[in-house]
Amino acid sequence: MIIRDLRPEDYPALAAVHQRQGIVWPERPRSGEGWAEADRNRSPKCQWRRWVAEVDGAVVGFASYSQSVFDYHPQRFYVNVEVLPEYQRRGIGAALYETVMSGLERFDPRVLRADAFTNLPQGFAFLQKRGFYEAFRETPVHLDIASFDPSPYAGLEPKLLGQGIVIRTLREMEGDPQRDRKLYDVYWEATEDVPQEDFEIPKAPFEEWQSWAINDPSILPDAYFIAVRGEEYIGLRELYTDPASNLMLGGLLAVRRAYRKRGVGLAMQLRGIAYARAHGCPQLKTCTAVQNAPMQAMFNKLGYARDPEWQQCQKDIDSSGT
Repeated sequence: MIIRDLRPEDYPALAAVHQRQGIVWPERPRSGEGWAEADRNRSPKCQWRRWVAEVDGAVVGFASYSQSVFDYHPQRFYVNVEVLPEYQRRGIGAALYETVMSGLERFDPRVLRADAFTNLPQGFAFLQKRGFYEAFRETPVHLDIASFDPSPYAGLEPKLLGQGIVIRTLREMEGDPQRDRKLYDVYWEATEDVPQEDFEIPKAPFEEWQSWAINDPSILPDAYFIAVRGEEYIGLRELYTDPASNLMLGGLLAVRRAYRKRGVGLAMQLRGIAYARAHGCPQLKTCTAVQNAPMQAMFNKLGYARDPEWQQCQKDIDSSGT
């Protein structure tokens, strides 16, 4: 077994290893090209590096460290180790992890984060052995579009219209020169109220947020919904395409505090489901914190099915490196 740096021609093998893991969420690009594109589009300020493990010339696993533009801190990193099931418990994952840790030393990391999943208990055990603990948990859900009946909600948008509230799309609002700035304000007001991990999410500068929240190529301008009342933006619903399938992925659902509990969020959810149906998408997938009671209730109401829970694990490193 050898461990070496990632090469451009390794991306299809990375996707093949990932597809074998049984991971439901968070979604990762499930094609080699999708993965390569995601790496090419990383923010320049975020550090990342990836290695692969080879046995007899074949890639059987990979590992990486990276930083997220969403919660960037120079000493916070996400680490990931994945090995083909038939090659697990041979020390390959351990060797990959040690390679990642050696690569991180020059950054003097203080917080490491990694994903585990309730249907893959061996992954959580691997992380626990290395000093990680569960810091946060989210519920991935999915909705089978063909079986959804929208008829009980036919009166919702007319009711909102009576209050002066209409649902538009990102594309329909292109003529508003303040569109992105208004969305930025809605986004961060809502983010302050969304259950998060044990650290505060820093508010990104506007232009940086715009680059990944509005101009990301996976965003669908006709399926990014905006709730508007007069000139005011009061809500948004992010929807994305999965780069390697016909599924749709839900991002943030946000409603300004003054307009909550009126059905605005539900109306935007229904618009997303209608878009998925019209475009032949079989399934809509999303995720929320286990303690986010309003979103959990909405998922129940609409008939979303639960998937194995996502455990966000953390390792805190003190100044001595332990």
